[in-house]
Amino acid sequence: MYYDRKLEKLAYLIEKGGPLRWLFDYVKNNEELDFLVGKNNQKEWISVYRGLSRILTILPCREAGKINVDAAVAYKSLAAKKRVDIYGKKETSDLVIGKLNNLVEIVKNNPEFNRYYQNKKEGYYQNILSRRYGICGAPNDEFAIIDKEAVIGYASEKEKEIECSFFHARHKNLLRVISAKDPQRYGSNLRKKPIGNEVDFLALDKNGNLLIIEYKHGTNTSGIYLSPIQIGLYYDLYNDFYTKKTELFRDSIFSMLKQKQKIGLINPAWPKPHGVKNLIPVLIISEFNKNSAAKDNFLGVMDIARKELGDQAFLKNLRIYDYTSDTGLVALNW
Repeated sequence: MYYDRKLEKLAYLIEKGGPLRWLFDYVKNNEELDFLVGKNNQKEWISVYRGLSRILTILPCREAGKINVDAAVAYKSLAAKKRVDIYGKKETSDLVIGKLNNLVEIVKNNPEFNRYYQNKKEGYYQNILSRRYGICGAPNDEFAIIDKEAVIGYASEKEKEIECSFFHARHKNLLRVISAKDPQRYGSNLRKKPIGNEVDFLALDKNGNLLIIEYKHGTNTSGIYLSPIQIGLYYDLYNDFYTKKTELFRDSIFSMLKQKQKIGLINPAWPKPHGVKNLIPVLIISEFNKNSAAKDNFLGVMDIARKELGDQAFLKNLRIYDYTSDTGLVALNW
């Protein structure tokens, strides 16, 4: 098991004075875009996201002075059709702002991509939230986003099965029990529903608490009321990892914080906490519809889960917020 998303080969590209520092400035000044940087045991990357989709991914290249430039298939197809030569093996000087700006403008005017951002649903608000507590964060913010689409790494599928099978089975069983309890209310055959394996955001607050954040849009009623199962799984996995490898996890979090502050992906003046204290699960909802069944069904799911687990403390420390760019984070007392 490992968790280390600090860049080793690519960070210099977008640091101050780096050959692609213009890309950092371009993304920061374009409210529709955001970065996702990371690493696993096979590769590392710098990605530019527009909502939920990768418009640009920079990968290492074995040839000195060159980079590989990739993206989601739909963007590569569009770029080829519009003759925007931005993807493939490149010199850093070949990846110029004009090409990227041209592609972004083409995407904005292509209805095929509306669902990722312009429909102002999940991708739109995730992008706003990520920028607000990341590249556009302030020194006095309550928390800073350390990672996005975060996953714990494993040396092999066998290790992953050994470490994760118990937690996945437990939460899959909860879905089965919830479905059997009231299939009309919660949905039938939920045991076949995928839970997911990527945490939307990992954030560190000023007190040193690590926030495990799942985001939902208010229109996703079933996603909201079934979120305790998804959040519960993520919390179990990260809590298990933190318990077994406390020092390694803490060091990884703070090395990522240091690097992101150096680049500017987190405000350099945001005060670093003294350590990691507690892991806290968080649900953030944008444009919550008070007239939907989401809240009542959410409370029903929590009640069933606690009874099935024989644990009234299940997600007792869960924090729930409504979020829009106008109101910011508003606590919901569910």
